[in-house]
Amino acid sequence: MVQSLELIFDVDGDASVIAEVNRLAAAGLRNPHRDQRPHITLVAATAIDPAALSALTPVAQRLPITVRLGAPIVFSHGAAGAHGGFVLARSVLPSTELLGVHATVLRLADDHLDGETDHCRPGQWAPHVTLARRLSAEQLATALGLVSDGEDRSVVVAGIRRWDGEAKTESVLPGRSC
Repeated sequence: MVQSLELIFDVDGDASVIAEVNRLAAAGLRNPHRDQRPHITLVAATAIDPAALSALTPVAQRLPITVRLGAPIVFSHGAAGAHGGFVLARSVLPSTELLGVHATVLRLADDHLDGETDHCRPGQWAPHVTLARRLSAEQLATALGLVSDGEDRSVVVAGIRRWDGEAKTESVLPGRSC
């Protein structure tokens, strides 16, 4: 199971994303992303030493920062089936500040990672906030209609968390304003 280091939002940012996820659930979509707090994954790995969070204190001191959520984006997640289908996400516009945070997290956490996934490396990372997973093509069309409001919006990144996907536990390193 995957572990990750993620950016998490303030209360208003969480509410903004949760409102979209709830809109998908209300429309009967079977896999809205309701089991986790809204976040932007910075790095995913097979194992992340808990000490990684302490190493990221200098990054937390740069928070809060404001990021812009952009248009919906779609990722293919393999053939339709138990773990297939499409992933619907809200894009995150890659500002210089956000890219700097990402690069610094990778540098400071490097000694604490085992089995890091390639899609989190600089130049391959596509910052996003997942809204729904394992959608069929028909569900995807419905979902896009529900989240395609054409409006970018700003949300505040308030902290960093280490997520253990196997144990379903989180450890949070708050930014300065928390």
